[in-house]
Amino acid sequence: MIRRAAFGFGLALALASSIASAQQYPSKPIRIIVPFPAGGLLDGLARGVGQKMSEGLGQPVVVEAKPGANTMIGADAVAKSPPDGYTVLFATDATVSINPLMYSKMAYDAKKDLVPVSIVAETVECLLVAGNVKANTVADLVALAKAQPGRLNYASFGPGSNAHLAAEQFKLATGTDLVHVPFKGVAEAMQALVAGDVQVLFTAQGAALPHIKTGKVKALAVMSAERQQTLPDTPTIVEAGYPSLQSAVWFGFMVPAGTPPEVIDRLAREAQKAVATPEARDKFIMGIGLKPVGSTPAQFAKVLAADQDKYGKAVKAANLKLD
Repeated sequence: MIRRAAFGFGLALALASSIASAQQYPSKPIRIIVPFPAGGLLDGLARGVGQKMSEGLGQPVVVEAKPGANTMIGADAVAKSPPDGYTVLFATDATVSINPLMYSKMAYDAKKDLVPVSIVAETVECLLVAGNVKANTVADLVALAKAQPGRLNYASFGPGSNAHLAAEQFKLATGTDLVHVPFKGVAEAMQALVAGDVQVLFTAQGAALPHIKTGKVKALAVMSAERQQTLPDTPTIVEAGYPSLQSAVWFGFMVPAGTPPEVIDRLAREAQKAVATPEARDKFIMGIGLKPVGSTPAQFAKVLAADQDKYGKAVKAANLKLD
């Protein structure tokens, strides 16, 4: 009886301590891990939104870039961090939805080790070609690729990235043969496209908009059913005759599994408030061609569930495995 009483007292004490800790949250700086290279658009997005969140949280929000292994290095660091809300992952669908389908061995379990907080923004990808490529429509590109099988290169942000998967789906749908050239991040891939070192790239609009305006890069299609406000003259992939190639990408915050619900809700509320501010919305999100979201954890969870079906079918159809 004494042992039972001691155990019960200890359990109650631990529970009370956990609740008190959650109520006091945050009491120290919060670290956001960005699994992409520093200085890129997504690094800037995380810093901009994190800065606005800091105002509501009353604590500094520090952004740290941990790129590599198709975002798995940064994701693994967060998955193995204490579940206290002080280490947050700035994830994309490649991090938690695509990688588990592409790699049979991972250092973390995306479904079990990470939980959703809030989707900050999303974007429709677009099909880009270098300015010197003799194609002004999707049909032109398909014809060119078929006339020169294995001669056109497409860039990606690494094996298994959204850009890689989108290009492989394009190859399957069009019966073309394009050669994969992986880079470490968006900035490097875009530089290669602008220089004409690669001919094709599937990516979010943000990094491409300045180069589209100068003619160094051409947008052949947006990967959606509706035309985009940022590229109103660019046809959709549906208009081009390939509705199965529609593709959108999300960017959001996740934390280690076991993080107290109160802490997750607090982070989500602050993320939603940050996204709603004119500065974050206009400068850091819409300013780089993204759409503001600011979801709840439950809404984020539904997106993750839908991803399993969407990407599962795509990876299986393309027969893509990276190990």
